[in-house]
Amino acid sequence: MNLFTRTHGDGPAVLWIHGYTMDSSVWKELWTLLPGWRHVGVDLPGHGRSGPLPPGTSLSAVGAELAALARAESARLVVAESIGSMIALQMAIGDPEAIRGLIIGSPTIAGAPAEPGTGDRYRALAALARFGASGEQLADLWMSSPPDIFRGTERHPALRARLRSVVARHAWKELSDGAMYGLSRHVHTAQDLGGIRAATLVVVGDEDMPTFRTSAELLRATVPRCRTLTVPAAGHLCLIERPETVASAVGDHLLLAEREGLRADSPVL
Repeated sequence: MNLFTRTHGDGPAVLWIHGYTMDSSVWKELWTLLPGWRHVGVDLPGHGRSGPLPPGTSLSAVGAELAALARAESARLVVAESIGSMIALQMAIGDPEAIRGLIIGSPTIAGAPAEPGTGDRYRALAALARFGASGEQLADLWMSSPPDIFRGTERHPALRARLRSVVARHAWKELSDGAMYGLSRHVHTAQDLGGIRAATLVVVGDEDMPTFRTSAELLRATVPRCRTLTVPAAGHLCLIERPETVASAVGDHLLLAEREGLRADSPVL
């Protein structure tokens, strides 16, 4: 896979994974609030400036590809949101030694029930794309409610406008070639999640959709070293909706995981 990355700052490396139809530029505001780290944002396959997601690609394959990228960047800390969090969980399951710290926003567990209305929205998007709709038209449909993926951004008009411009650039190729099917058929079992070794922080908006709040509780109960943070007045995209609110907790967790890793890596005298 041909993956595009953008970086910001200097220090220990952190890999950032965005949500569906977005790209790594959505993290810039939060990055500026977290000095002292080398933030590495990756555009997911089929998103931004990365190459396409080949049809039939499994979640395991995407997770392995991003784990290899994390190793190449010396990034053993990962922050991810929405569908990006599903990939981050797979990275920690498939290559547990590669990841020492996880921050999971808007937690998405592979195989968990979808929020009602999500399937209908994908079908409507695919139909609109077949009729040659513009990127702006597709973005407006995707960002409308229900499901309430973008509802929390209505409080933040400037953020919503920036996200709309990013989503409008999305190619939507996965709607026509079925590339998302390989990811959606994967299932994360309780045994899978229980094998995650990374110190994990799950961040969820108090106004997020019920399925994602349920997933947050499942991760807290299943992942061995997991705690949760609920963000007030935040919807599904809590990390980018409320960067000033979450920055301190994100920075503290990154620092904790980095220090734990340094102690573990120290030679025994």
